[in-house]
Amino acid sequence: MDLKDFVKESLIQISKGITEANDELSGTGAMINPLNITINTENSQAYGRTGKPTRKEGSRVVENVDFDVAVVAEAGAKTNAGLKLSIASIGLGADGQSNTRDKSESRIQFRIPVVFPGVDNKA
Repeated sequence: MDLKDFVKESLIQISKGITEANDELSGTGAMINPLNITINTENSQAYGRTGKPTRKEGSRVVENVDFDVAVVAEAGAKTNAGLKLSIASIGLGADGQSNTRDKSESRIQFRIPVVFPGVDNKA
């Protein structure tokens, strides 16, 4: 796989993951990669806050979730083998087959800003 294809596919998968996560979290108050973030200084524990606080409603804390993912590109010599991208997992197994495979492992590191669901503590 060419580097450009690897980068393109990685960015597409990350973007689709953000969209699908937002869809599944609809109604929970959680936001993945929210808009209009006021970024804090580097010394702050939180990445930033959503928008500007108002008297009626405070701003929400935005945290960064860091990812460090190993991606394996594998080409095999089976009858229907082609190039396959998958997330590397730790584990051993044997299926009794003899295969010829070429593997290439790459790492992707990225972070996504997230607003986690909140609970009103004024009860």
